[in-house]
Amino acid sequence: MTRTPIPTRRPRLVLALLLAALVSLGAACGSGGSAAPDVSLAVAGVVSGETTVARPDGDTPVYASPDAAEPDQVLPGVTEFGSPLALVVLDRGTSGWLHVQLPTRPNGSTGWIEADGVELRTVTTAITVDLDARRLVVTDGGTPVLETTAAVGAPGTPTPTGTFFVTDMLSTGEDGGSYGPFALGLSAHSEVLTEFAGGDGQVGIHGTNQPDSIGAAVSNGCVRVPNDLALQLRGLVSLGTPVTVG
Repeated sequence: MTRTPIPTRRPRLVLALLLAALVSLGAACGSGGSAAPDVSLAVAGVVSGETTVARPDGDTPVYASPDAAEPDQVLPGVTEFGSPLALVVLDRGTSGWLHVQLPTRPNGSTGWIEADGVELRTVTTAITVDLDARRLVVTDGGTPVLETTAAVGAPGTPTPTGTFFVTDMLSTGEDGGSYGPFALGLSAHSEVLTEFAGGDGQVGIHGTNQPDSIGAAVSNGCVRVPNDLALQLRGLVSLGTPVTVG
């Protein structure tokens, strides 16, 4: 089938959790809180799970269906922060096509991309955020490998629920900054804030210079973890790692 190309439209995937830190604005995803952090390594649990992640080799047209004549949008081959585009594969059943989860609004958006030129990788890690317990758990192959108390969104700016994935892995260069030394950008977007710190309200997981806020519901939607745990995330997860929030 002959497909009509359309000009690449670079979506605004600016990460709300990182922009202020990177330009030294000093604004955090929230303030206040007084709960003490509770950090531990998990040693039990056996739940199998693997995720297939698509790594396109460049700008990627996204179609509503495999038989659509034109793409709905074109995702750039790299994010605003220079990370390679990574998309979670939901279905590989249609020959020559991949059904993927998208890092765009609205949350939960999906689309189809052509499989040609796409590298497929297997990710065994996963992150779960329990909003009620204010707890974050990282698993590898279904086995918990890291667990910590976390700060979550305040009642007026809640952390969005659903299944998302890691789009960026960034060192902030500011160990004492609002977002700590390291942050994960997610495909999640705030359901309340359509714009934040110049971006589109994208949510992430990051460190903090307010350790007393860990365990509280105080942020603008981001998930905060202790700085030493944020650094451990850097060595545990990868682009495309699924993140379930509920």
